[in-house]
Amino acid sequence: MHKVILFHMIIASSVLTSIEARAEDSILQRAMHDELARSMKELQLEDLERPYFISYHVHELKSRSSSATFGSLLTSQKSRSRTLTVEVRVGDYALDNTNFRAFAFGGTGVVRMRGTSVGMPLEENYTELRRRIWLATDGAYKKALEDLARKRAALQNKTRTEEISDFSREAPATEVDEMAPAVLDLDAMERRARHLSALFREIPDIHTSRVRCSGSNTTVHYINSEGSSFTRTSSLLAFTAVAATQAPDGMALQDFVAMYARSTDGLPDDNELAARIGALGQRLRKLRLAPVVERFTGPVIFSGQAATELFNQGFVPFLLSTRRALTDNPDYERFYPQKKENPYMDRIGVRVLPDFLSVRAAPLTDVYKKRPLLGGYRVDDEGVPARHTRLVSQGVLETLLTTRTPVRGIERSTGSRRGPGVAPSNILVEPEKGLSDEQLRKEFFKLIKRQKKEYGYIVTHIANPLYNLVEARDAYYVTDPSSGEIKVENPIYVYRVYLDGRKELVRNAQFAGIGAYTFKDIVQVSATHAVYTVPFRSQDDSSPFSGSLRGRPVLTSIVTPRMVLFEDITLKPPTGEIAKAPVSPHPFFAGRVTQ
Repeated sequence: MHKVILFHMIIASSVLTSIEARAEDSILQRAMHDELARSMKELQLEDLERPYFISYHVHELKSRSSSATFGSLLTSQKSRSRTLTVEVRVGDYALDNTNFRAFAFGGTGVVRMRGTSVGMPLEENYTELRRRIWLATDGAYKKALEDLARKRAALQNKTRTEEISDFSREAPATEVDEMAPAVLDLDAMERRARHLSALFREIPDIHTSRVRCSGSNTTVHYINSEGSSFTRTSSLLAFTAVAATQAPDGMALQDFVAMYARSTDGLPDDNELAARIGALGQRLRKLRLAPVVERFTGPVIFSGQAATELFNQGFVPFLLSTRRALTDNPDYERFYPQKKENPYMDRIGVRVLPDFLSVRAAPLTDVYKKRPLLGGYRVDDEGVPARHTRLVSQGVLETLLTTRTPVRGIERSTGSRRGPGVAPSNILVEPEKGLSDEQLRKEFFKLIKRQKKEYGYIVTHIANPLYNLVEARDAYYVTDPSSGEIKVENPIYVYRVYLDGRKELVRNAQFAGIGAYTFKDIVQVSATHAVYTVPFRSQDDSSPFSGSLRGRPVLTSIVTPRMVLFEDITLKPPTGEIAKAPVSPHPFFAGRVTQ
């Protein structure tokens, strides 16, 4: 449970005094405050501009993780780290060194673009902590001066069609957001990973599998020169099981189980996890023998996990503000292309969903109808207090989630800075009046008859790039709304449903044509709801490296109607070359394993 202390301070010339006078509990916090006060007073290179804003963000992480396959341990890791991120702004709120991509390599070697991240000592050594903060601040300041000079030079050769400030003014606030730490037992994680991964020895149809248990406790300390500060502690435990196989024709198939909790009590016990792994294996066994989907455009129901994942991948990215950074060299785009502007930037006040659906961001909500929501927080990574935000009201887009980087038409932050950029918290898609499941199925069959088809489709599971064994890589869902088309991962379980009620499982379906304007064509939704939690990785085009896997994902919980009906969705079979299945059977099941 969070304990929240919030108060706002009106500041003018007393900012430095409040920084110096503040009494802190830890040596780290005292070092941050002392160096911030000194930098705001003394940091100036010759006759050049002083910083108008400095912030320090220290991220402390204690983590444990263990993974296994087929009963054998793959990895077992125990780590502890402390990282400082410095942000220095030179200029003023209207125009500073940020939102700019300089065509330069090398430089100080300490910073890139908006700020710098450096390792910090784990021990509470005041002198060494001050030294590291001092060096990082110095490097960030020099890079800020360089970027601002280049930005001003670039603007002399350009006519700006829009005057948008580089940084929003927000009321200073101080927060303490505390959560009880999770118990991190690496030995227990190893035992669980070995035991549960060994269950795949009973499922001959699975070619590759992996079970991973992990946990972390995180503490974040933040201060800035405006007078804002926060301390946030959070915990997370995760369990994932991923399995992959091939159909007889060689087409790849995979499925996953993923669960997240804030404490050990929030995760199922081994018996329930074993049952879920067994069910996963049975589903893939049936899927291997199912026929390949035929090309189809018509009525489709997204149910359960598929409904939430469809909104997560296909709709939520359009609710995040994006701003293209200025560059001093057009050729730079060839090396580090920016994502295109979100098309929803021009649709505020326009219908993007049917009028019976509304959407809100609810970072302060921890439970929805007795289901835990894990995407909540009390203060974002820029020190802006979180607040509920109505995004879509009766189908009409009202605003987007933003950070302190203003975008066209939105000048203030919604408190949505998580990691390098904007990211969702808890997203609630709520119907004004949904149908019962039976009523929605009747509407489904009406559409099939109206289109003179023999069947429609129900999608129950959609893949997520985080859980990918086929390509042997780890990835996270990345916000990239492009120009209106967005990649929604392939469905895993798709059922062809005939007018007489018969259901037939098909495999290897792919979506086509899902984009920014697809969701306003939803026909009906159910009154029941589904909840889904998934890691989400934000981006920020002020840095060419912001889209790399080095950033830390954050959790977001998506609540949607349990069943969502569309009139026209296109499903198609895969095209191109397909790898053949292994020539010989799995050696374990062929009886050739020697002890």
